[in-house]
Amino acid sequence: MSADLSQFQESFFEESAEHLSTIEDGLLQLEQHPQDLDLLARIFRAAHSIKGNSGMFGFTAVGQFTHKMETLLDQLRNGRLSVTPAIADILLRSTDCLKLLIDAAHGGPAPDQNTIAQLEQELAAAAGDTPKSGGGASASGASGEASSSASSQQGFRILWTPPSWLFQRGLDPLRLINELAELGTIVSRSLNVSHLPAFASLDPELCYLSWTCELHTVKQQSVIESVFDFVRDDSVLTIDKIEAKTAQPPHPFPSVSSVSPTSTEGAGEPKPLGEILVESGVVSRETLDKALAQQKRVGEILVEQHAVTPQQISQALQKQQESATPKKGVDAASIRVDTAKIDKLINLVGELVITQSMLSDLGSRFEMGQLAVLLERIAQLERNTREIQERVMGIRMLPIGNAFSRFPRLVRDLSGKAGKKIQLVLSGEETELDKTVIESIGDPLTHLVRNSADHGLEPPDERVAAGKTEQGTIHLNAFHEGGSICITVQDDGRGLNRDRILAKAVKQGLVTENEKLSDDQIWGMIFKPGFSTAEKVTDVSGRGVGMDVVKRNIEGLGGTVSIKTALGKGTTFTLKLPLTLAIIEGMTVRVGTDTYIVPLLSILQSIQPKQDCLKTVVGKGELVNVHGTYLPVMRLYEVFSLQPELTDPTKAILLILETEGERVAVMVDEILGQQQVVIKSMEQNFRKVEGVAGATILGDGTVGFILDVRGLLNIARHGLPVAA
Repeated sequence: MSADLSQFQESFFEESAEHLSTIEDGLLQLEQHPQDLDLLARIFRAAHSIKGNSGMFGFTAVGQFTHKMETLLDQLRNGRLSVTPAIADILLRSTDCLKLLIDAAHGGPAPDQNTIAQLEQELAAAAGDTPKSGGGASASGASGEASSSASSQQGFRILWTPPSWLFQRGLDPLRLINELAELGTIVSRSLNVSHLPAFASLDPELCYLSWTCELHTVKQQSVIESVFDFVRDDSVLTIDKIEAKTAQPPHPFPSVSSVSPTSTEGAGEPKPLGEILVESGVVSRETLDKALAQQKRVGEILVEQHAVTPQQISQALQKQQESATPKKGVDAASIRVDTAKIDKLINLVGELVITQSMLSDLGSRFEMGQLAVLLERIAQLERNTREIQERVMGIRMLPIGNAFSRFPRLVRDLSGKAGKKIQLVLSGEETELDKTVIESIGDPLTHLVRNSADHGLEPPDERVAAGKTEQGTIHLNAFHEGGSICITVQDDGRGLNRDRILAKAVKQGLVTENEKLSDDQIWGMIFKPGFSTAEKVTDVSGRGVGMDVVKRNIEGLGGTVSIKTALGKGTTFTLKLPLTLAIIEGMTVRVGTDTYIVPLLSILQSIQPKQDCLKTVVGKGELVNVHGTYLPVMRLYEVFSLQPELTDPTKAILLILETEGERVAVMVDEILGQQQVVIKSMEQNFRKVEGVAGATILGDGTVGFILDVRGLLNIARHGLPVAA
């Protein structure tokens, strides 16, 4: 009987990612609290789950490598070894390797075999196992271990009656027996079929079997018990110690591990002839390989027979490769949702249906005297709709702790690499943010944390000389502010050096020596491409190197980046992001008869300037004085070739917009109000239009365009009016 488990593989990869996160987070905590046995047990369970599940899906490499990690973890769990920084380091690097192996099983590139072999040796050495030569298979390793450790070998008789639901949950009893075989030598095994019912009443989904095995091993009983962790609750399991017979013949019957390493591949299928001949000793493996090499491929035969052309074979091979391409690129994204959210949504849909039914009933017998009832029902419908919208959006909201979880490991590694003592403080992990935004902010945050660790924080001796503690602190915090979310990356390091940044900007020709700049304008220099004040660029980061990418990515999400810094005291980067990319908070404005939406995050203020604040400068166009700074004025009706109601800026409204540290005053006829709008893509439905980020359907059914502030600045700079 074979089962198609491919449909469940995605669940395996999702669960494995969670287990890997548990292992990594647990190891980082274990390093700080080496006596925490509960933590160790949690790590062990996560590793054991990966091992068990990978075996179910036939990911042998994953299972074998996890088994070696598990061996070391078991030594720690049973107190035979203590958690040391060296062991934690090996386990963390092994976790990285395990990630690569799982990724490879998911269709990613295969990890370096030398690295795997090296880690396996380190794991074995740390666990006190005798290093195995040549990295042989675990079964042979187990037998070698058994023979070399005969004096400490113990015998166990294992009586196992699995739960009847074993097959219903996709569990294979042979897998568990294979795991037992990896622990030592199974010298006897018997199957009890006495509970099998009559054929007519047999349910093929229930398990009626039980096994008795005699295992000789150097492992402790707890290790044997752990094999049955997932089925133990409903199993009848008895493990008794017996005397190990040293003169026992090695294999009175074929070892389980020797007959079924590829059972998932060949279950129910005949073995290839060559394999049988090799196993029978009729031919050697080398002879078989040579013979196979002389075989002609079907493509060559068909070409020789002139049945196909070489080009047709080439095209067919290309199709074959494409069909064998891993499914990773077309994997459907998935999200786990709290059932409470789903329940609430279902209740709301029920209320919506009731409201719709009431409206239908009212409509069928409506009289003008019932107008008040109609308006009440419509208001109820509006409330239901709005709440359903919020709940549906809430389904995509995940705690930002998912994005923060990578940083303890990152900071730990950076501390060791830079020779610094760094404490990472996380707060606000429970703050929820749209899944897409969470996935997109990982890299910008990583860059900021790396910069803070490498260049923001001083080495211990420099900190002590400055009157600080040896250990520097990086604080990652997330919190809601209005309709946005703010994430701060704060360090107590050197702070930005105003004079050095300004000198560098002058040297690079970004500003002139006599130009007066505010602090914010100077801090903004570090976001210029290629700008760095670092005296040396390390392999980790350079203050300013890549910061332009950080700013571009954040602003690509509709967010902003700001800096607060004090020389010698530290720097704080604040990222301000919308909660979701599908809906934005916008300010609705009118130009003539057209309506536009301006992202609220880009608006600093709105003014109605006096005449003496306006002036025209040759080469720079129309300017307006806002708090002593002259900003370019952009008349929106000129950009989009509209017929405005007002052409005099002193009677119209100027919106002061900011993006990437640049500001512009955009002139509109009227501000209509603030509202949430659902973004519809222009590129997908029409074409890209400079200065327009998207469109939305307004309450009156008309289309409103959402302004792209960056695009407007580009138009202002290049003077290219575009008709929308």
